[in-house]
Amino acid sequence: MRDSLTDAWTGSALVLHTSSEYSASCPKSSAISISRDWVLTHGTVLEPVIRTSDAISRFVEGIVPGQLTSVPEELAGQFEFLVLRQQNGDVKQHRGKLVFAWICPLLRQTFHMFFNTWSFHQRELLQSRKPQRQLFLLIRVDSDQPLADVPTAKRALRYLQLQVSSRAFSRGATVEIVSSPFGNVWLIDSVARGVVSNVVGGIIMTDAYVFPKSEGGPVYVVSPDSGSRTLIGMVIVTMVWCRDEWVHYTFAANLAPCLSAILPNYRSLSPAKLPILHDKANASDRGVVMVTCGSSKGTGILVDKDAGIFVTCSHVIEEASKKEIAIIVFKEGQYSRVPTKLLFNNPKALPYDVAVLKVDPSELDPSLEPVQLSDAPIAQGEPVIAVGFAFFLSTRPTVSSGVVAKSLDCMLITTCCIQGGFSGGPIISRTTGKMLGMIACNVQSCDNSVHFQRMSLSVPAAVLSKPLRQYLLTDNTDALQPLVSNDLIVRKTWALEYHSKL
Repeated sequence: MRDSLTDAWTGSALVLHTSSEYSASCPKSSAISISRDWVLTHGTVLEPVIRTSDAISRFVEGIVPGQLTSVPEELAGQFEFLVLRQQNGDVKQHRGKLVFAWICPLLRQTFHMFFNTWSFHQRELLQSRKPQRQLFLLIRVDSDQPLADVPTAKRALRYLQLQVSSRAFSRGATVEIVSSPFGNVWLIDSVARGVVSNVVGGIIMTDAYVFPKSEGGPVYVVSPDSGSRTLIGMVIVTMVWCRDEWVHYTFAANLAPCLSAILPNYRSLSPAKLPILHDKANASDRGVVMVTCGSSKGTGILVDKDAGIFVTCSHVIEEASKKEIAIIVFKEGQYSRVPTKLLFNNPKALPYDVAVLKVDPSELDPSLEPVQLSDAPIAQGEPVIAVGFAFFLSTRPTVSSGVVAKSLDCMLITTCCIQGGFSGGPIISRTTGKMLGMIACNVQSCDNSVHFQRMSLSVPAAVLSKPLRQYLLTDNTDALQPLVSNDLIVRKTWALEYHSKL
């Protein structure tokens, strides 16, 4: 029996389901090539098969979470794949057979706790949970053996575990996804880049944009110094909807904890007791909080810690006349609501969409640090990140990367991927770490039916800094009045209307 685990076949792959009964539709997916003999992919490749085969549907439904389950001999012929891998510029073809499958209990728990109301595929909009979202498939390549024993399979997974980064990676870290979009062989090993946007339980969220059939592809974190890549995840969702909004983020399984849940030395962790962990606070978090007011939620920026002064968007606190405004702080190991005082609000349909809040400084998390506002000219094309509490997740803020698309005196436009909850969050220069602007909104179509998440409008730091400085010096809220502009050019700019001189 050949079982080489120390070879040069690690990387990505494309798998095509070739069992004769389903050859017409030929389900496809990207995959991780563990070694010459083993490939790991995601359960979405079986979706068409599960819908048409009661036997396979029963097999998947019968998998116990956290238990490596072998394919029954009578079903082995229905789980055959063509495995394509690129090596030295040539695409190599191999025969593969699915030998083991398992449902990851950590992913199951994460989806249930944080994403239970989300939709992950267009045809899922009216359907309940799908086990394929948490399903891993282990494929044996070019083997005459119809089956494999559990120790052999776990040895392959341990080898994969050695390839996975054991070091913590932070939000904002550069990631690279290698996949085969649309399952097309001509697109094999295509690359997409972005950043780690958030880590929620067993899921890595990234703003790297990939296409259908990229599920199963490897996700790498890229070293900023050497450019070397280290495996951290596997793509599991490419199309996501939240509250009827198309979410331009990719979901990947966080392989380190997901593999720990299935390998023997972690057997003591039962599925019910697997820890839901989130990454620690980093520099991009230290000046932002979640702001709540009635049914609205957004992001607030700490601009002065001694005085407890935050800025956010006026539309985030539009229910302020009826509802309490509060910020959510993480203090002494738990999240708590801290009431705020509204110092300034722009309720008019005029620029700028800014509100200023005051909080008792003693109520703040000691780790919070004020964001530094940049006073330097903003260069077009400057790399930036956006930080905000997207999707209203009660976790750490989400991060998205982009560039300055356009810099005007009264408006900053970036290509960061902005979703609901980012309003009031900072745009931060990746070069200096200073805040260039405060996120206000996305660009919308003329009839407001389409939001363009990859083009966002922000209030420049230069607009905010002088009124805030004056208020902090005088303690007089009249100093904040310049945050409202009735200037025709400014109004037309924020409405994206051209001001004709004819």
